[in-house]
Amino acid sequence: MTTAPSWLDAIGQIFHRIPDLAHPEQVQRSLREILEDPTLEIFWWDWESDRYVDVFGEEALQEISGRVVTLVDYDTRKVGAIAHDAKLLERPEFLDSFVPTMRIAMERDRLHRDLVKKIDELKASRARLVKVADEERRRLERNLHDGAQQRLTVVLLALRRLEQRVDDPELASIVTSARQELQEAIGDLRELARGLHPPRLAQYGLAAAVRAASLRSSIPIELDLQFDEELPHEIAVGAYYVCAEAVTNTVKHAQASRAWMRIVQ
Repeated sequence: MTTAPSWLDAIGQIFHRIPDLAHPEQVQRSLREILEDPTLEIFWWDWESDRYVDVFGEEALQEISGRVVTLVDYDTRKVGAIAHDAKLLERPEFLDSFVPTMRIAMERDRLHRDLVKKIDELKASRARLVKVADEERRRLERNLHDGAQQRLTVVLLALRRLEQRVDDPELASIVTSARQELQEAIGDLRELARGLHPPRLAQYGLAAAVRAASLRSSIPIELDLQFDEELPHEIAVGAYYVCAEAVTNTVKHAQASRAWMRIVQ
């Protein structure tokens, strides 16, 4: 690069030729073309590991032979570095204009990649929480069905046999009342177990589970379900309980006579 206008073009091309959200390898490849330096390498300062890393995330700047390393940092914090041909230093525009522009571009890129990483970590964390909650609901459902519900059913059968054998009308009335109360309690327990992990959700998907739940609601619910493909199980479970909580709050706090629910993918 022998003329000043070529440097102005090079500075402008940092933002024009390198697209937003470009991968680090793509940034490095583009800079090699812009600066006509096939050996050029760029490095980012990794705050977590307290070191410079190359475009592949590996530790770098240990040994850079035959090239000059120019730091792309602020006075108060590190941003990155460029390993390049020494000839680039012959032009003052490289340090005066190109490096400051690169500093802005590299920090913007680092901040964006950090944000994307945090968002991915948050999504993964939420997915793990949903999975753990779903597994816990399944465990509670099994315990209710195989433990308390079966034991109460045994007691119910005993009460039915006793009800058939009692001759005393007053005592028979007490047994009948106890049997009815126990039968209703078993029904409540069965409904609770079904609410913990609706079998229809696992068997038929979110739309079928929401429709079944709406039919059991104490107020009419008009549904508008707009999704063609079945959702992943973790998402479907989360969406189902959001809908269930929304209906519960509507009935409890809004004193509504009817409700509308819309689910759009």
